[in-house]
Amino acid sequence: MQQPPFHNSNQDPLPDANDIQAEFQGKPTTWHQDDPNFELSEAGRSRLEADKRWLRNFIVGLLLAGFAVGGLLAVGLVWGMNRLNMIEPTPVPSQESAP
Repeated sequence: MQQPPFHNSNQDPLPDANDIQAEFQGKPTTWHQDDPNFELSEAGRSRLEADKRWLRNFIVGLLLAGFAVGGLLAVGLVWGMNRLNMIEPTPVPSQESAP
């Protein structure tokens, strides 16, 4: 009998999203149990947490810098267009009083 076309015959398949999610939730997973080097030492775990904090701060810094540069460019563009008389105020219709 022939195997289905999507049959995975590996003895140790790569982890899928469910395995990774279970690992983050602290549940035991089977894909890394045979690897003695998988467990992180306390120094390695603290270094990993420090790297995650640094990456989060770096991304927030990039976002804030982008907002600041974008705001300055927007204000400079409006100022430059106003200075070159490229922005015309909308005409206000005059109301003449009837005699």
